[in-house]
Amino acid sequence: MLKKIWKVVAIAVLLALLLVFVPSPLNTYDAFAEIVTLPIDQTGGLKYDPANYTSDTHYEDPSITVDIYWGGRIYDTNYVYAVIKIANASQLRTAFAFNYSSPGDGKRVADMAKKMNGVFAINGDYYSHSWHTNGYMVRQGKVYRNRPNKTWDLLMVDQYGNFHGMVEPNKEKVEAFLAQAEAEGLQVVNSWNFGPIIIQDGERTREDFNTLKQNLNTDYIGTYKDAQRIAFCQLDELTYLCVTSEGPEDKDSEGLTMNEFYDCLREVESKLDGYKIQTAFNLDGGSSCTFAFNNQKINAPTNPKKRSVPDCIYFASAWKAEE
Repeated sequence: MLKKIWKVVAIAVLLALLLVFVPSPLNTYDAFAEIVTLPIDQTGGLKYDPANYTSDTHYEDPSITVDIYWGGRIYDTNYVYAVIKIANASQLRTAFAFNYSSPGDGKRVADMAKKMNGVFAINGDYYSHSWHTNGYMVRQGKVYRNRPNKTWDLLMVDQYGNFHGMVEPNKEKVEAFLAQAEAEGLQVVNSWNFGPIIIQDGERTREDFNTLKQNLNTDYIGTYKDAQRIAFCQLDELTYLCVTSEGPEDKDSEGLTMNEFYDCLREVESKLDGYKIQTAFNLDGGSSCTFAFNNQKINAPTNPKKRSVPDCIYFASAWKAEE
């Protein structure tokens, strides 16, 4: 009887030792950690664990997942897209390369992402370019410009992470929106002035995007040209899509006109698991188009240009371990 008791004790001790020394399975997390809300008026996200990049196409922690999808091709042009899901809206953030009034020559998006602890980042709207001096511009809750111009479609994001697009904005439209937003308890946290807004409320915004250079004198985006493109989209609450295509500087790609880029977005939409594009906003394209993942530019690998830009959009982790 005594031998049996000792045998049971020995097995129990062995099991206890196994629980202590056997490595934890992948993607188990600190029980004392929590998902926090990041301050609006400060830049940067929480430091993340590089081990959460479980592959070249996937990052995951309890506050954010990012999935990169390769292999798309339309109109003899390669494209790549990313789906991002976050736990709270504070994780969608913006950053300047230096500061608003002295942007210098900018920085590469990957370098800005590294500095800000960005899990995934894309280029912004190149707010500091010589032709880009108007618009209603808000970054991290601070208003920098209030000079809306119908030449630049406007995208605003509220404190809940929801997109609000405005086609051909002017001062009256913006003031009316802001008054309504205040009545509803909404705050504009970030905004971009570029465009066009390609999709709004799930629908195409214009019959022909390629003639915008004539209608709005917006030859700066060359909607009729074959070029690299990038779009920032909302799929659902706290769920986002970024799409970028290659261009003439890339091997084996022709580039897309804006009408063709619309078709590209719809093709991507058809590959999504039940999601529909609610809003799609065109950002500054050309060689500025950048996907930065794990602090590396991953799109357009054959493009020799490595352009610096003055601003970026990034997604940060909000998973904070107990100190």
